[in-house]
Amino acid sequence: MKIEEYISAIRTMQNFSFYVMGFYPDQYKFVCQQHDIPEREAMDMYSYLCKIADGCYWVVKDKPEGYLYTMLSMAQEANKLQSYNNFINDTAAVCDKKSKILVVFLKDGKYIQEEFDLQMQVSFIKIAEMVKNGYTMIATARQVDNIDGKQYAREVKDKRDYIPIYDGDVMLCYVDKPEYWDSDYKNSGLYLCKDGAYHRLIYTPGKGYIRHGEPDTDEDFELDIEDNAFNSYVMTLSQKWYKLGNIYAGIGFLMEEDNKEKE
Repeated sequence: MKIEEYISAIRTMQNFSFYVMGFYPDQYKFVCQQHDIPEREAMDMYSYLCKIADGCYWVVKDKPEGYLYTMLSMAQEANKLQSYNNFINDTAAVCDKKSKILVVFLKDGKYIQEEFDLQMQVSFIKIAEMVKNGYTMIATARQVDNIDGKQYAREVKDKRDYIPIYDGDVMLCYVDKPEYWDSDYKNSGLYLCKDGAYHRLIYTPGKGYIRHGEPDTDEDFELDIEDNAFNSYVMTLSQKWYKLGNIYAGIGFLMEEDNKEKE
């Protein structure tokens, strides 16, 4: 073996050692259980991984290739799971009071959005199961505000009193009967919740609500996010609202249908 090959092998094993250190035994066991691997066998595999990372390569010299492949593929999933968990925790860490996040997944060219409460351990399990089933995590957005659920126009399964608003959410605020003298129709329109403030979106005929590939916001309208800020300033008893989407999952819903390809 040439010196260059020795150096390459050493570098590879260094990377492998860091790789094994990137996840916890419980995460490895969880991934194995998702593939119907018993706990004892999972912990044996994890033990072999640690020994190999310490340089004891001979411990697996009698193991068949299928066993080694399974052992390493489970490690790959566990490492991926830990990376996602770190990403999720980093997203939520900037928010003190609110524990919910919005996660955008991609599978077979389709985007879906799911809400998770990080105070619930089951949330991490659900996310791991989605990743296992082929969903790729595209983005996460932390909860930054709450909206009174009574005026929410869409059906809510659990009949929540308050609906979480996430960074990047776009809301349509409207009135059923704008002709009424007491209707607050002037404040109707689209609002973007982003970077600690609410921004009113500007409509451009033929393009939609975008400019230079970004949501086109009214520079003269910016409302800091505080408790009930959106409710007290924009919402009235005559108004309703619902979420159109989240810009971190793409801004296609803000664009005119005929001009999506051009943009």
